[in-house]
Parts: sequence; C-alpha cells; structure tokens
Amino acid sequence: MGTASRVMYSIANFFAWILVFLCIGGIVISILSITDVFNLFEELHQYNVSTLCSCIFVLVIALVSIALVRIAKRKGSSKFWDVLFLILGIFGGNIFYFLGGLFGLIAVR
Repeated sequence: MGTASRVMYSIANFFAWILVFLCIGGIVISILSITDVFNLFEELHQYNVSTLCSCIFVLVIALVSIALVRIAKRKGSSKFWDVLFLILGIFGGNIFYFLGGLFGLIAVR
C-alpha cells in the first residue's frame, strides 16, 4: 500500500502541473484582456479581475501542494503527511491526493 500511495502522489503531481500551466495561461489571458490588448470574450469583460484573482489563488494552492508532496517523498511518508494529503484531496478536489492519503493510512508500517 505504501507503493500505491507514492504512485498516487506522483499521478496527482502530474495533474497538479497541468493545473499550474492552465492557471498561468489564464493569468496571461486575463491580464491581456484587462489591458484591452484583445477582447476575445466581450461578454465576460466584467469578470476579468475575478478570473485573475481566482487563477492566482488556484496557482498558489497547486504549487504549495506540489512542494508538500516533494517534501513528503524526500522525508519519507508518515501518518501526518497521509492525513494532510487526504484533507488536501478532499478540499482540492484531486482524487489522487485523496487516494494516496487513504492508501498511506492503510499501509502497514
């Protein structure tokens, strides 16, 4: 189960990196739209600042979760890390963090 937990964390990190790149793209498009470089979505012009803020928030959360997984892998998994990733998986909506935490809690140490 410990190996399955590490595999789930690796898969979760892959999807977290995809989320990071999407958020960076969203930030760039929001900034370009706010500065009136282009108006792709004219009807969404009033939501640009909120889109920018939400992309920045999600980007920070994704980067923190990636950093936490790297720290946990380097130090070796423990019950604290597994519970933390279980909670991150629930609140972050990433099923692989949830499963990694669950498998880590079930693993015999």
